[in-house]
Amino acid sequence: MTIGFLNAFHWEQLYNTQLIQGSYDVIDRTPAWRVNQSRLMGPSILKIMTLAGISKWWSMRLFTIFFVLINNFLFAKCISILSDSKYHILNSLLVLNAFFIISQDVWLYVWDFIDVTFFILYGFIILKKDFIKFLPFINFLHIFNRETALIMASFFIIRLFLEKNKNIKHLIKDRLFYWLSFNFLFGVSYTYFSRKLLFIKQSELTGGGQDLNNNFLGGNWITPSLNYSTLFNGETVSNFIILFSVFLVVITIIRKYSTFNTPEKYLALSTLLNIVPVFLFGIFIETRQYFPSLVTLTYLIFSVYNSNSVKE
Repeated sequence: MTIGFLNAFHWEQLYNTQLIQGSYDVIDRTPAWRVNQSRLMGPSILKIMTLAGISKWWSMRLFTIFFVLINNFLFAKCISILSDSKYHILNSLLVLNAFFIISQDVWLYVWDFIDVTFFILYGFIILKKDFIKFLPFINFLHIFNRETALIMASFFIIRLFLEKNKNIKHLIKDRLFYWLSFNFLFGVSYTYFSRKLLFIKQSELTGGGQDLNNNFLGGNWITPSLNYSTLFNGETVSNFIILFSVFLVVITIIRKYSTFNTPEKYLALSTLLNIVPVFLFGIFIETRQYFPSLVTLTYLIFSVYNSNSVKE
C-alpha cells in the first residue's frame, strides 16, 4: 500500500528525474544544497548499485522498495518484542505507514528512508533498555546518513544525565557517556568538513542557494525568517494544516506528559527535540523532515495504548 502511494505521489520525480538526480548529485559532490553534502550513506548505496550495472532509475526504485519493506519488517519485529498482542503490532504498523504517507512532500530523498530505519531502532532502545549496548554503534553509523544523529546523541546524553539523578560525577563514570560524546564531536566535525571539503558546486536542479555562505556546520542556515515568509507563499490552507497538526501534537504531548511512564516521557522528549530544529534550520512545509518525530510518536502511541490495555 505504501509503495503504491509513493508511486502515485512521486511518479515523475521518484522514478524519473528530480529525486533520482537530487540523490546522485550528492555523491557527485554537486548537490542542490550544500547541507546535503554530508548525507553520503544513501547516495553511496545508489552509486554502488549503478556500478554493479543497475540503471539509476532501477537503483532508486529498488532502494525505495527495499527500505519500505525493511522498515516495516524491522518495526514489526521491534513491536513484537515489546508486545505479544497481534492487534497492537498491526495497529502500530498501520499508524506508522499512515504517518509516512500523509507526511509526503514534493521532495523525498534516500536519506529520508534511512532516517526512518535509525529512528525505529532509537525508539526501540528507549522502550527496551536492554539493547542500549548497541546504541553507540547505531548512532555512529547514523552520522553518515543525516545530522539528526547529533540530535539523538544529545538526547541520549540528556537521558543518561537524568538517569544519574543529574549527578555529573556519576555521569562521567559511565562509558556510554564517552561513546556518545565521541559520536557527537565526531559527528559535528564530519558534518562540517564533509560539506566544506567535498562540496564542489551547487547543481542547477532546484535553484537553492541560501546555504552557500557556509553559515553553520558547513551548510545549514538559520531559517525562522524564511519560515515566516513561507506562511505567505500562497499555499495558506496547506500551510495552516501543517502548522495546526504540529501544534496539536506538541500541545497534546505537553498536556499528557505527566501521565506518561518514564520511557514514554523519553519518547515524548525525543519527538519534541526533533520537531524544533525543523523551524530553526529547516523549512516547516517540507513535511518529510518530520519523519523522525513521527516514528517516535508512533512508539509513544503504541506504548500508551499497550500500557492501558495491560492495566485493564
